[in-house]
Amino acid sequence: MKPILKSTLIVFLLFLFQSVLIKGNDSINYSISLKYSLDLSDTYGGGQLFTGEFTISKLWYGGKINFGHFQSQYSSLFKVPYEEIGQTLEIYIPEMAIMKIGTISGFVRPVKNKWITADLIFGGVYGRSRCFYLKEIEYEYSIPEQKFIRLMKDYQLVKRNHFGYQVGIDVSFYVLKKAGLQINARIQDLSNGGAFFFVGGGLCFRI
Repeated sequence: MKPILKSTLIVFLLFLFQSVLIKGNDSINYSISLKYSLDLSDTYGGGQLFTGEFTISKLWYGGKINFGHFQSQYSSLFKVPYEEIGQTLEIYIPEMAIMKIGTISGFVRPVKNKWITADLIFGGVYGRSRCFYLKEIEYEYSIPEQKFIRLMKDYQLVKRNHFGYQVGIDVSFYVLKKAGLQINARIQDLSNGGAFFFVGGGLCFRI
């Protein structure tokens, strides 16, 4: 993730320096967006992210505050060698991860007109997660019936705090004067939780 961070930071500073040199009388603008994204990483086996975002902008730069809810349900495969029948038994273990995510980001806007805007984003991320992991498993297998007659799973709840950074892009298409569609992508690198790659879209509104 370090090469991505360095290159993104350089681009961010170049656009920020350029925006400072631009003179204009643009007023402060506000917008909100509601988005749905999919996690394409394998940190928690994928997942879904629902977010709401508030944006404030002036000239070619601005800031964003974002709050979201992430949830992932996935299964891991537990294999048990059974020598008496010469087979390996397979048990699917469902697990779950839930995380509340908040971000504060700055951005530069290299593309801006009446119908479309594009924002390059860099900022900080805080997350609070709750994960349900398998602690132990007890089972009893019937050879004549060739099935499990007893299968007990004991889970443990693990709570973690996550800090990190994100880079990304938002592209908004205003099909109406005050409302439009937005597509977005985010790369988030967090402590105690690995990296995420969110891709999605939603609705955006000028206020």
